Amino acid sequence: MNRPQTILSITFFFSICLMFVSATFAQTDPRYKIEPNYEAVLHVIIGSGEAAQDAGLPQALSNISKQLRTNFAFTSYKLVNTYLGRIANTGNFDYKGIANIYAHEQVTDTPSFLDWRLIDLRSSQSAAGQSIFQMQSFQFGARVPIKTASTQGEDGKTSTTINYEYVGLKLDKISFTENSPTLIGTLSLPKTSGTMFLVLTVKSVGN
Repeated sequence: MNRPQTILSITFFFSICLMFVSATFAQTDPRYKIEPNYEAVLHVIIGSGEAAQDAGLPQALSNISKQLRTNFAFTSYKLVNTYLGRIANTGNFDYKGIANIYAHEQVTDTPSFLDWRLIDLRSSQSAAGQSIFQMQSFQFGARVPIKTASTQGEDGKTSTTINYEYVGLKLDKISFTENSPTLIGTLSLPKTSGTMFLVLTVKSVGN
């Protein structure tokens, strides 16, 4: 065998070896592991003293309804928004959008702006062997329109001054049971007697 053929054979041999090692490494390296996926559902509930608007909560939130009526004095609880996101184990989820915070018909020129984040969601087990989730951080924020003044011009038309106020919360390292709606925080709404309740549910879904 002449020298060029020998070099070609050696090169081919090492190429095959490299491909084999790479494939083996990919199978054993945890970075290539397919993480399980989960569905995160955030329910936004408004509590108020307006009994006429009490539409009740869905059956899936019956335990939350009992918890709210036991611990808070509002006569009305209404589900105003539901948000859904898909997230893998150890992953993050980030949502930003326009929302109807006040549970009535949205005024298009003064919307509310909402954002919420799940950071580093991880599945685990409790000491009793129950499936639980833990997050490094949960963040929720909303910029809501507040009517601050009304003036009447010379033409008789009324103009309204709208300012935006920010409400939000941040929780670090929280745990909760899988597929169980969990009340994770409350927020007082500016210029109203109402309170916003945040309920989070996370459950397993197919990859």
